[in-house]
Amino acid sequence: MSRIALSMTLLVILLATAGLIVDPSMIQDQSHSASWTLLLLIGIGQAMWYWRGVRMSVVCLLPVLAILLLGLASYLLPEALIPYVTLDQWASWLPGVQGLDDLRPPLMELLILLALTGGLLGRTRASLAAPLLQALAALLLVTEALLLATDEIRSPQNLAGTPASMLLLALLLAAQFVGVVSGWRHTQTSILRSLIPSLALVLASLFVWHQQTLYVDQQLQDELQGEADRLATQLGAEITAHLEAVRRFASFWSLLEEPPSAEEWERQAAFYHQDFSYFLNIAYIEADGTIRLVHPRDDSNRAIVGINALDVDRPYVDALAKALSANQEGHTGVVPLLQGMPGMIYYLPITSPDQQRVTGAAAMVLSFPVLADKLYAETLLDREHIRMRFAVDGDTIRDWPTSESPGPWTTLSLLALDEQELTVALNASTGYLLGLRSRQPVASLSIGLLLAYLLYMVVFGHHRMSVQHSSMYRSNEELRREVRHRTELQREVEWLAGHDELTLLPNRRLFMSTLREQQECRPLSVLLCDIDHFKSINDQLGHQAGDEALRRFARVGRLAMPEGVVLARYGGEEFVALLTGVAADEAVEIAESLRQSVMNCGVEHADGRPMTVSIGIASHGAGDLIAEDLLHRADLALYRAKRQGRNRIEVCGSPA
Repeated sequence: MSRIALSMTLLVILLATAGLIVDPSMIQDQSHSASWTLLLLIGIGQAMWYWRGVRMSVVCLLPVLAILLLGLASYLLPEALIPYVTLDQWASWLPGVQGLDDLRPPLMELLILLALTGGLLGRTRASLAAPLLQALAALLLVTEALLLATDEIRSPQNLAGTPASMLLLALLLAAQFVGVVSGWRHTQTSILRSLIPSLALVLASLFVWHQQTLYVDQQLQDELQGEADRLATQLGAEITAHLEAVRRFASFWSLLEEPPSAEEWERQAAFYHQDFSYFLNIAYIEADGTIRLVHPRDDSNRAIVGINALDVDRPYVDALAKALSANQEGHTGVVPLLQGMPGMIYYLPITSPDQQRVTGAAAMVLSFPVLADKLYAETLLDREHIRMRFAVDGDTIRDWPTSESPGPWTTLSLLALDEQELTVALNASTGYLLGLRSRQPVASLSIGLLLAYLLYMVVFGHHRMSVQHSSMYRSNEELRREVRHRTELQREVEWLAGHDELTLLPNRRLFMSTLREQQECRPLSVLLCDIDHFKSINDQLGHQAGDEALRRFARVGRLAMPEGVVLARYGGEEFVALLTGVAADEAVEIAESLRQSVMNCGVEHADGRPMTVSIGIASHGAGDLIAEDLLHRADLALYRAKRQGRNRIEVCGSPA
């Protein structure tokens, strides 16, 4: 598996290097050179890891980790602490760098690179959450692919990388997974139990981040839209104001009996031209269409004096004819003016005092570029960061660009002017939007991922401790069973050392030990018993019958003996009984009871004779006791009983 992982990692390094060599301009243009370079460094560190160059891998990956953490910090730093513009300026001081986004990977790729680097520095151990980091990298890759495929979030913040970088990241992740998955088998249960709640928290964090990102970006768009609507409202108010002024101007001349003189026209028109500087000229047209008076009287305006306005092309003549013949206000709409700019000409009829006839018309030439300049000069927009465009029916009249890169949104506000549409368009720069944008979505995502990591560590550690505890408990139980078994064996061995396995009676060794322990007791008697003709039972009936005869004697002997008497197998068919506190006379009675019981026990020889026993008795009353001597005397008594016909009891007197 390690060879496959190493081969996949080397393929990633080869492709990443080829991308930098073959077409570096493509990477630079898309502002993803930082993530591409970091990906190449991580691939080299991962290859060193599979080559068992652990130290070199750490040396290569620690600087990468530091750069990635700085990149994440740049996404998280509050604007009040270090403004984005300041960070962008600091980044632009570096050679070949245009701004901050050239130095930091997109947010999703930065988190993926962090997960891959953390997994390698943690030596891909399950106890250090390497499985979670790999699963997290896979989820972030899926999220990045969805962002690229759906284009749901058009944010000023750089969120996703390129398909090429995503492919290399997926290969690098697959290589890391293939290289270590076999080592996780012994902790598979703990890994699964830890991954389920941790990945649930990761998914919840990604969902919250997605919703917060949409909300924050929508807030920014709403702010720009509100500014555009305010400008459109201001434009509409300006148009309404100059229309009212034009009407008042025409109504003033309708009160006079005579047409205005040049001085009167100049004096009155100067006031209006001063208030509405975007009027290029204010002219008086006679009833026959001849332009007689113009203000201001500059060279371009003097040239039109004396011209009959009804002789020009439409739509000028239609609007003027409407004012002169139909006594109605008219305008040309947006038309190219003689001054070389788009504008509009208003024609308002001037009637006689009794309003019975039209004596002329007042014409006012409105320049839209000058009107737009006036509107732009009066606005409170941040002109360094916000681009403004003024258009009529989609044709741009004026455009005020900025030197910064444009943001992702252009907000439009429309204003209807009769049959035409005036448009105010605003586009804020990316840096300006990022300065206004809240850091809350990135902070929420980072905190959620960190909590998921800690949750994995806690659950994994708890489960491993539980497994170890269960293993120790099982080991202890096995050890207890083994101890009990050994104790039982020891007891059995000890019992066998002092008992006869066939008759379950104490053996000679235990009997001698008991005799020595109780030799201070007085009086003391010993019964030495021998089954008569036992060999004939074995020879004629078999050894099983002989064994059964021995067992039957043992049972009968235990029943015939008083409590406290030690009955033992002395050897072969010989048995011995130790009677403490029993004198010779009482011992004879006990021996007789035993002899009778043996005769009546039901064991018979081959010829039908009952099994009998010969008993020798030796007693000790006073003085020092020698156990061997006591047994020897009992043996002499037994020998005498055998010699005198068996099935009898003989007593050996006390020693001289």
